[in-house]
Order: sequence, then structure tokens, then C-alpha cells
Amino acid sequence: MTNSLSEKAVGAQNNEPAIWTLAAEPCRGTVRSMEPVLPETLAERLFSGDSFAFGFGMQRPRQEWFGWDDPRQETLRDRHHWLSQEPQRHLAWTDEATPVLLEALALFPDAPFPKESSPHPDPRPDGLLKSLSLNWEPDLLLLRRDASGQFRLVAGAVCFPSAWDLREKLGKTVDAIHADVPTLNATLGARIRAFLDRLQPGQTFERDNWGLTAHGERNAHPDRNLPRLTDDATLDTTWLRLEHQAFRALPNSGGLLFAIHLTVHPLERVLQAPGARNQLATQLRSMPEAIAAYKGILPARDALVRQLESR
Repeated sequence: MTNSLSEKAVGAQNNEPAIWTLAAEPCRGTVRSMEPVLPETLAERLFSGDSFAFGFGMQRPRQEWFGWDDPRQETLRDRHHWLSQEPQRHLAWTDEATPVLLEALALFPDAPFPKESSPHPDPRPDGLLKSLSLNWEPDLLLLRRDASGQFRLVAGAVCFPSAWDLREKLGKTVDAIHADVPTLNATLGARIRAFLDRLQPGQTFERDNWGLTAHGERNAHPDRNLPRLTDDATLDTTWLRLEHQAFRALPNSGGLLFAIHLTVHPLERVLQAPGARNQLATQLRSMPEAIAAYKGILPARDALVRQLESR
């Protein structure tokens, strides 16, 4: 990532009015502080169990999700970079997105920047999406029920994907979005659908998801062709990607907000926790081959397990 960021938001790249200017001071709204992620606590949080399994793991939130973030923090500046340089990869929307976007913005306490330094949000779907995604650290996906009652993805701002492309998911149902993930629909599909159907407006639930990579980049979009794990992977060159996810039902549109707060950690630091090496070795060894291949772990799995068990 470069630090030479545009002073204006995405619209300026296309000769359109910028949605928000980068404020030189923290936003006037409530500035949210995400729960600090301590790498040493992640092993127990992520790698428990006698064998690998896709976990549902929904729980009530441990933190406040809906508050604006300080534009000076590194992660938000990273978002500004990618939304300025490659908006076509990281923003997507349909015409049905506007009611859901308006309700998503209404979850936040007030305008993200002082009125004197920012124009009003563009009321079009792309303008609303930019207004939200330029001022909030998590990636976001917005879903809305179709005529059959199924949730479909109608908008998203995803700057830090874990090797997937937002454009390929737009307009799809939840089952179709998950179709590429081996065994997920078969093992958890019905439970996911039931959870989303029962989620009440005003309720937020959260869960965690993890993966391993050969790099510490936040933005792992497949078009970037970043290094992948190979059979010569080592523990000290492997990184843990943690997705802290939140689900929030919206009251009037029948929509759903799905947020992903990503952090990336050197694996060796995570493994400093007591028992972490054995826990991760168990998870990797028992992970079905198709899932390990999907996660990009399969080429490195044997090498990583040997190293975990040799220390």
C-alpha cells in the first residue's frame, strides 16, 4: 500500500463530486474503538476442539460495532487507498440497495465529519455506499429479501477480501454465495438460513472465522496475485487472518448488514500461547482435504504440522 492518498474520496477519481473529504481531525460523531485483538489469546478462541469443523459460533457482541472510525488510523487510510485506486474491485451495488443502505447509515449516531468540511451524502446507491465505507473500518455486505423470501446480496464494500471477488457474489443468495465452500451448505446451510430468518431488528450477533496465508497484506483480492502457501512454508513466514464478523437485521427494508472486521497476525506470535501449537496441529491435521485446498492451506499443511509437532 502506498501512503500517497488522495485528499478526496472515490468520486474524485471519476470527475464526480467527492462524497466526503478526508478530515484533518477525528469525526464529530461517536468514534468507535474496536476490541483490541491480542494474538496470544487467539489460539483458544479459534483452534479449540478435537478436530476441524465449520463452527456456527454466534454470540452476543462483545463491543460496539456502529460508530465512525478516526480517519487517521492506518486501517481506514488503507481503505481510502483501495477505494480511490480500484473502486471497481471493491464496491458493488444494485438498484435495490438504496433502502438497505439508508437503514445501515441510520445505525450510526450522526454524520461522520463536521458539516463545514463535508458535503451531504450522494443519495444514489453508490454515493451512500461510499459514504459508509470511507468512514467505517469493517468491510460490509448488505442483503435484502427477494420475492421468494431469500436473502440476496445487493451491495458491498470489501477492501480486505480473503481471496474472493465481490463482483462475482453480487445478486446471489446466501446459499449460492457459499456454494464454492466445500461442505458448508451441507453442514451449516439450514442453520444459517434459520438464524438469518429469526434475527430480529435491533439485534447484533458476531462470530469469528480464520485462515492462514503467506503474506501479511489486508487486501488479498485474487487479482493481486499475492504469494500463496507452498510446501516449503514455515511457521515464521505464515500469517493468521482473523475475520471478526457481525450480523445486524434492519427494521424496515427486510435487509441485513453483514460486517467483517479483519486483522492479520504473524502466526509465530499467536503460537506463543500455551497449548497453541498442539491445538493448531490438530485443526490442520483433521481438516478435510477439500476444505484445506479451498482455504489455500493444503500445499503447506504437512510442512506446518511437522513444524508444530517438532517443537
